[in-house]
Formats: sequence, structure tokens, C-alpha cells
Amino acid sequence: MVLRRPHRKSRHGCVECKRRRVKCDEARPSCTNCAKRHSECEYGSSTSLLWSNDDDTDFASSAGASASASTGAVPGAPDSTENSNPLNLHDLELMMQWCNSTFRTLSRDERTDPIWRNIVPEEALAHPFLMHGILALSSLHLARVGADTSRRTSYLNRAVAHQNQALALFRGLLGDVNEGNAKAMFAFAGIVVIYTFAFPNTPDEQDHWACVDDLYQVLVLTRGVQQVIYSPRDFRDFLWNSDFGPILQIEEVTGIIPDEAVIALRRLHEANGNSDHDFQVYKGAIENLQEMLSWVYGGMRANTIAGRWAIKLPGRFMELLREREPLALVMLAHYGVLLNCLQHRWCFDEWCVRLAKAVWAILDDQWKPLVHWAMTEILGENYRELVI
Repeated sequence: MVLRRPHRKSRHGCVECKRRRVKCDEARPSCTNCAKRHSECEYGSSTSLLWSNDDDTDFASSAGASASASTGAVPGAPDSTENSNPLNLHDLELMMQWCNSTFRTLSRDERTDPIWRNIVPEEALAHPFLMHGILALSSLHLARVGADTSRRTSYLNRAVAHQNQALALFRGLLGDVNEGNAKAMFAFAGIVVIYTFAFPNTPDEQDHWACVDDLYQVLVLTRGVQQVIYSPRDFRDFLWNSDFGPILQIEEVTGIIPDEAVIALRRLHEANGNSDHDFQVYKGAIENLQEMLSWVYGGMRANTIAGRWAIKLPGRFMELLREREPLALVMLAHYGVLLNCLQHRWCFDEWCVRLAKAVWAILDDQWKPLVHWAMTEILGENYRELVI
């Protein structure tokens, strides 16, 4: 299914892109920039949009999808009337993709495999926002690694459409988390983070801040996973004792950090000691990084590495990153080392490389020596030849 517009595109792009002064690709229903940031996408002069299938097979109309969402119906499920709707083969394909492959993107080990493969889809039968989230990530997965060029756009469009519907439903429930939906809310929050990491980006070589801003948004979303189960009530105990328990019950592993990394961490502490303020904030972020590196060198290669660092960050650190403080950017480059260890996972792939090059280009010469180890780990000993 592709997005077809009967009229020419707006010359000005969407309102959000215009405000941020970035180029808008004017994709519908949400442009790439807005979809990536999960922002509302509005066009100043909109024209009618038509959804059509690549192969001319029937696909659920926008009205039908909205009706399914409002009544709790599962996409593609037949109604109770004598003349049932035809099966939605597009969505069935995406569910098969989830059960065969995409679930592993969220899973950590054999203990969590059956949760993401079986229990999460079962939970989605009662929560349409989670079902749309599953289908969105499966479609994105196919677009990134499982489709030929001719079908990639179709899968991307389908991913965006499902994700938009999922987010609209999810937002409406954020103020009403309860034992009936806590597992679905928690699972979907994790899916949103991976979706945002995985959504394809077209790097702007002239705007190095774009990569930093994009990652900032991902970190905010990652921290939000924890907030979903904390507010308005604390559902950690409920989830811990449920069939979702193994997801939260992380078996910590520790390894010996190489000497080069130990020296790099020591230099970060020294730089923090020479800073004027926020000593405890940076100290916590550095110790957090050290813990995650010990997990990495102990053999951990799951999304937990990327997520835990973000979740344990002091809230003030996020403010410093938003304020573009140099030491916060230095720490972000070291976070790229953690992402580099996850590069084998399709959803992270080139993030570490983009981030390393962006931070190097932004930092002044006085700060660049602090990221030497991180740059070497990500780009190799000759990294200076790659960042000119």
C-alpha cells in the first residue's frame, strides 16, 4: 500500500519542519521528520489523500481502521456478520514477520523470547495500540532488511500508518494506566523506542546537530519506558510478578574493562573535577557508563545496554544535553561505544558512526582529546581520516 496524492505537494512542507527550518519530504500521513520525532504533522494547505494497494488487493480503509481502533477490533479480524470482511493479508504478513523474526529485536535471551513472541501478541488482541505497534515495527523491519527496493516504500508507508494509529490510541491512555493495560503499555513503550532507533534517516552532512537532536529525542523516549510503569502508580511489582517478569528481571553480568577504557573513564572524571558545576550529575553519568561497559565486556549484547544507560541518567543531564554543554556531548560520544556494540542489530546499525562523526565535528579542539578512545572504538585508529 502506497500513499498517493491526487494533487501536487505543498511548496512549504509541514508546519513542524518549517518551524525547525529543516527540509520536509512531505510524506503522508506524516512526514519523515515528524514520524521520527512522533510529532503531530500538519500541512498548511492540505489536499485529499488516497491509500491504494500496490497489487490492487483490498486493504482496510481509513474509516475501517478508525472503527477497528475505537471498538477494540483487531486489524484484519472478521466481523460477526454473515458476510465477513476478507482477511487483511498485509497485516497477517506483518504478524508472521513478528512471530518469525522481529520479536527477537526486543528479546534479550531465551527467557524473554516466548514473552515477546507469544505473550505480547496475545496481549495485543485486547489492546489495539499494541497491535498497531507490533505491525508497525514488523513493517519497518521488512523495509529495512527484508524487502527489495521496489517494495521498501510500501513497507515504510505501512509502518508509519500503523505507528500513527498506535500513538494516537496510546497517548489517550497515558493518564489511565492500570493493571488491565500496564503490560500492554509497557510493551508498547519499548516498541516505540526501537521503532525510533530503527526508522531510516538521511544524514545531513551540513547539520551535525541534527544527529544529536535526533538521539536526544530517542533518549527521552527511552526514559519514558520507565515512566510508563511509574505513573500514576508504581506497577513494577505487578509486572515483576506477572508473566512479563523475565523482561524486568535482568541477570547482571560483569567483565573486565580494558586498560584503554579505564584510562578514558579516568580522564572523564578528571574533566568533570575541573568543571564549574553539575559535578554530581556528570559523576553519575560516568559511573553509569562504566557499569554498562562492564556489562558489555561481560558478554551482554542486548538492547538493555542502550536502554539502561539512558534510563539511569540524572534528569539534569538531559537538560545539559539539551543546552548543548560540551561535557554532555563528550558523554554522548561514549554512549556511541555502547551503540557500537549493538551494531549487529538492524535497529541500531549506523547510529554509532553518525553520532561519532557529529560530535567530533561539533566539539572544540580543547574537548576533542576526551573522545579519542570513543572515536577509536567506533571508527578505528585512523578515524581522523574519516571525519575530515
